[in-house]
Amino acid sequence: MKTSVDLLDDFSLQISPVQDSDFEIWRCVQHVLMSTFEKSYKLYHVTIPKVPAVMAGDSLSLECKVDSSPVKPKVTWIPPKNSDCNLLNHYREKIEVRDVSRCHSGVWTCKLEYDGRKTEATTTVSVIDLSTFSDTIHTSYSSSTVNIPCSLSSNIPWSVLKESGLRGGSWSFKPLSEPEPTQSLLSLDIGPVVRWNITQGADNTIKAKGRELKDQDLSIHNLPVSEKIRGDYTCVLKFKTKTLSSKVKVEVLKVSSSGGSRVYEGQSVNLTCTLGHQHASDLEVKWNCSSCSFVSSLKTPHPSSLSIPEVKLKDRGKWTCELRKNGKKLTSAVLYLKIEKAPVDVWLCVAISGGIVGFILLLVIVIICIRRHRQTMMYRRRKTKFCCCKNPQQNQKGFYKT
Repeated sequence: MKTSVDLLDDFSLQISPVQDSDFEIWRCVQHVLMSTFEKSYKLYHVTIPKVPAVMAGDSLSLECKVDSSPVKPKVTWIPPKNSDCNLLNHYREKIEVRDVSRCHSGVWTCKLEYDGRKTEATTTVSVIDLSTFSDTIHTSYSSSTVNIPCSLSSNIPWSVLKESGLRGGSWSFKPLSEPEPTQSLLSLDIGPVVRWNITQGADNTIKAKGRELKDQDLSIHNLPVSEKIRGDYTCVLKFKTKTLSSKVKVEVLKVSSSGGSRVYEGQSVNLTCTLGHQHASDLEVKWNCSSCSFVSSLKTPHPSSLSIPEVKLKDRGKWTCELRKNGKKLTSAVLYLKIEKAPVDVWLCVAISGGIVGFILLLVIVIICIRRHRQTMMYRRRKTKFCCCKNPQQNQKGFYKT
């Protein structure tokens, strides 16, 4: 490509794009009447050696090289502007950053300043690391599926990861119940097509699905929600020199009724909103019921269990339990409570049953009374009476008639 130059209105010269052959001396010659004015400019080459992908925790070296020059420009390294990161500028040509993290991933700018002029050169740094997510995901039975997040902090091609020593990866699951062993869910296939495969021979209660990986997203997609998915999930990438891991806890909120979803008017019902264990002190429960006034009388924070002594028809409908943290809703679970009037045949059965029980009790009491009366009469008949004779006989011993 030949050099393309433009003469601007102020007689400045614009070179675009700059070629390797343009780093020479440029002269500006002006002729004004009988006078000639000449000014020379030296174009210096600024380069930044290409930086390979860096593993999180390793060191990063950057250098801003300038062709040998009699002048020394001021060099400033400007780090990437990443969220939740506060990196400082560096003021030298060559810098070394230790213990790199996702904050150091992105475009680094080398700015040179001299005699009022400035120029910039940039390079992109890719840090191989797993993104950080909230350590707990709250979901509920109202959601049919949930995604378990895991991703690379930078959109690095799989070819670069393989060149950096990628050996494999995995997803594992540890249930909240302690006796349960850790389950291996998925394993990473780094063949020509990178994908998650279901671990062979594993008898798992969690049915994660394998899929092809085309970008930095390593998440488990569309995991069916149930009580069985409560636990800790660990995403792992194994490299030749290091292992990266990310852990996420999944909590499932559930609303249940002691009488089931269908109860009769007048029955007592207990409603429970739980994570399967005692929730943390910074979590709160909030109940909502559009058609009943029972909830509005509750004091905040609401209890996780509600006891309704006698349900009424107006209590039927949609009951919602929200799990909140610092006033922010985390998730919610829904229960549709069906309340019906007790049918006549039910009350008839209750009355008949009560009558039969009363008759049996009365019969037992009568039998007990009769048995006691008979025992009393027999005791009185068998009792022997003794008397004293008026004319006792001296020669006879014992009892005799007179």
